[in-house]
Formats: sequence, C-alpha cells, structure tokens
Amino acid sequence: MSPLNQLNTAIKHFHAGQYAEAKTLLKQVKTSSPELVMAPVYLAQIAVLDGKGQQWIPALQELVTQVPHSHQIFHVLGQCLQQAKQLPQAATAFHTALTLLSIQTEQDWQPSQTSFSAAPFTQEQGEELLWQTLSLLKRHGVYAFACAGTLLGLEREGSLLANDKDLDVGLDWLQMDKAIQVLTEHGWNEASRSYDLMNPRCFRHQKTGIALDLCGFGTDNASGETMCGLWVEGIPFHWNRITFFPKIALSNRSTPAGEVWHLSRPDHVLTALYGENWRTPDGDFDTIVCAHNLRQFSWLSYCYGYSRLYAQWLRGNTARAIRILEVLRSHKPQDTVLSLISRQLNTLHTQYSNQKRVLALGYFDLMHEGHLRYLEFARQQGEALVVGIAPDSFCLQSKGYAPIMNETQRRNLITALAIVDESHIVAAPMAQTQAAAEWIDSLNIKTVVCGIEWQGSERWQKLEQTLALLGIEVIYAPKTDGISTTQIKRKVCSQNGIQ
Repeated sequence: MSPLNQLNTAIKHFHAGQYAEAKTLLKQVKTSSPELVMAPVYLAQIAVLDGKGQQWIPALQELVTQVPHSHQIFHVLGQCLQQAKQLPQAATAFHTALTLLSIQTEQDWQPSQTSFSAAPFTQEQGEELLWQTLSLLKRHGVYAFACAGTLLGLEREGSLLANDKDLDVGLDWLQMDKAIQVLTEHGWNEASRSYDLMNPRCFRHQKTGIALDLCGFGTDNASGETMCGLWVEGIPFHWNRITFFPKIALSNRSTPAGEVWHLSRPDHVLTALYGENWRTPDGDFDTIVCAHNLRQFSWLSYCYGYSRLYAQWLRGNTARAIRILEVLRSHKPQDTVLSLISRQLNTLHTQYSNQKRVLALGYFDLMHEGHLRYLEFARQQGEALVVGIAPDSFCLQSKGYAPIMNETQRRNLITALAIVDESHIVAAPMAQTQAAAEWIDSLNIKTVVCGIEWQGSERWQKLEQTLALLGIEVIYAPKTDGISTTQIKRKVCSQNGIQ
C-alpha cells in the first residue's frame, strides 16, 4: 500500500472511531513520507482524545509555518492549546482556522460528509436510568436534580428529548466529590477525563453505556447568585464559561424508582438558559454558545464558539452555524472576518435551502440490484441525493440480530456511488415519528423516497402526515421483484447446506 493510500485508510479509520488502527498507519506514514502533513495533524487529534494534545503544540506550530494556508492544522493546534489551558492562544488559532476556511469558501468549498450519530439509548432506557440514579443520590444525601436538556425534555415533552445523547444532572457544587463516590460505587465510570473539565464531570454507565453529565451549581460569594457552566481547573476563574441561574429550590417527586429531588420552579431555570420561548422546539439552538444566561464571552466561550462554528460550517449545517455566528458577532461586532463569514454562510444557506434534496433510507446490507434501482429512482426526484443508512443498533432492536455488514462498511459502499451526494447514519427509527421528522428536516430534505412495501403502514402514515406539516413530501418507489437481501442470505445458506 502506498503512503498516500495508507493515509487515506487511516483517515477513514479515524472518522469511524477506530483510533488504534488509525494511529498505527499514521505513524508509518509520518516516518516514511513526512511531506504528507495530514499524518501528524491526525496524530495530534488522537493525542487530544488521549489527553496528550500539549505534546503536539511545537510540531503543529512548526507545521503552520510550512503550510500557512491550512485551516485544518490551525484548528487542531487550537484544540491542543485549549487542552494545554492556553486559552487566549487557542482562541487565536481557532479564529485563524475560520479565516482560512473563509478564504477557501470564496474559492472552492463543499461540506464534508459527516455522519449524524444515532441516539445511544431509547427514551425509555434513559428515563429508567435517570430516575434510578437520582433516587440513588437522594438516598445518599446528595441534592441532585434533572437539569439542562434532560429537564427541558421532561418539562416540554413529558419525556426525555428524542435523540438526546446523555443525561444532565445538577447538584450542589459542594457535594460533587460525594456524588462522584456514590456513582463510581454503583456502576458508573468517568468518561474521557470529563473532557478536561472540572465542571461538569462526565460519566458512563457500565451496563448500558449511557452517558451522564454531573453539573455543579455554586454560589457567587459577591452577589449570592447561582452559577454553573463549563469550568477548567488551573486557569483564572473568569476565563471559564460561566452561566447564572435563579436561586435553586428543590422539592420531592415520586418516580417509578422512588423519591427524587426536582426543581420547584423548573420554568425559571429553563427560561434563564433557553429564553422565554423554551417551550418551542429549536433544533438550531447550540446550548454551549447560545445560552441566554452567559453574561460575558470569556476565553473559554470564544474557544467553544469558534471551534463549534468551524465544525458546523464544515458539516454544511448552515442554519446552526449562522445561529452560533450571530452570538459571536454580538460580542465582536467589529470583527471583519466574522462579518465576511456571515455573508458567505447566508449565501450558502440560501443555495442549500433552495436545492431540492431527496432522502433515501435503508440498511443496504449485501448491496444488490434492487438497492441500486431504488437509489436511481430516488435520484431522479431531485437535485441532490442524500442517503440515510440505518445503524446496526436499529437492526438489533427490531430484528434481534446485526446486519451482515456493519454500518461503517455499508456507508462506505453507499458513499462511493456516483449518484449519492451525501450519506448519514440515521439518527432515529421511522417509528419514532417526531424524532425522525426532526432529523429529516435538519438535513433540509424536500422529498423522502420510501419503498412501496411501506405505503399504507401505520408508521409511514404518521410520518407522512408529520412531514407534510414541514413541507416535505413522501414518494414511494417501485419494488424490484426477484431480489432482496433476505433471498441472498437464503441462497447462500442453501448452497452451503445451512438450515
């Protein structure tokens, strides 16, 4: 394998989360072909994930003098500097990455095909574990309660938010150590070094794999106000991202797992964080950057703001990128780079929104002629074909077994097809009507193409009605007779004498 092919393979491993395999290949490329500068850049990103990004700062600083036009190198340098707690320098590196991305956009830019990840747990699983954990903490004398996105879902939807990626639990900052002890003694492990933060502290449940953010609420000694936010140990406190809340008052609440603490006035807390319209779903709201109770933009706020704008821009999530950019510009109205980016993003968003984007859905396991005809039909319905690949977890939940080819392999095959413009891992089963509709709408889809065998089914009747309210039509593709993944599996088994 040539060094260039090794590099491309390593990058695929990296984006699939296969970091050990990626690291091995990247080291080989770095040694054999130092001119391939993206090898050390990806090695530095893996080092950041391992908590060792600081080691790569000198190498990346040297690299940007050799390749001063690379926005990727500056962005990774920013990640390493942030991890090293050099926040002013990190913010400058992230801002430079945005500047260079802006220049590239003026010349030739296309969004990367970044996957939407499916929710790691069902709402029922998440709620069951939430109540069990809050009840456990209460029995041990910890004043813990649902907060942030978890509280938003419970109060607005009566359940956890669809596709929520973790549980958010608040508590008295002075009880953080005690809560950590209780959790670690009852099946929780700290996750990813809590992303180098002392608040919140992040945990993963050993049995279910569900993540939990433990958010400490403290009191400002000067004003008596309640504070929370993202805090890094060992930096001036005002560098942190600090949020302010009304005074916390708790009351008892009965749940299937027993008594828990719950906010007495959850609406006051939600209004402080999300604004007066918190009851209206807003898929483009970025809580880290857009929180209403951020009184000032600190160095950590700028690091998150710039880096998250960069990430959303690269992914083609122009609506969310614009929302983040609006907040940044409100704090830096004289920044000419942010003004230029605003013009570019709004132009891209208009083009993106006006394009007739068609979504095709499926497992696409053991790719065959029927899949190709379905995709060709879908491509004929619009200007861009977006393909949603169902993750392995959906098959396990609905059928009790995994696909023959895993989701990464299936996505790689789909992405390689010339007729496919974008591919994403499906974030919600179609049976979860509201969650599925929100995910489809987030991709700026105008038409969904489904196999005709699903026409008239209960789940698609509900989804079709919900999508219609969003201005999205559903078209049913004709079936290719005589071939299916199930038939292929049966033929293989028959030919090999397997019952």
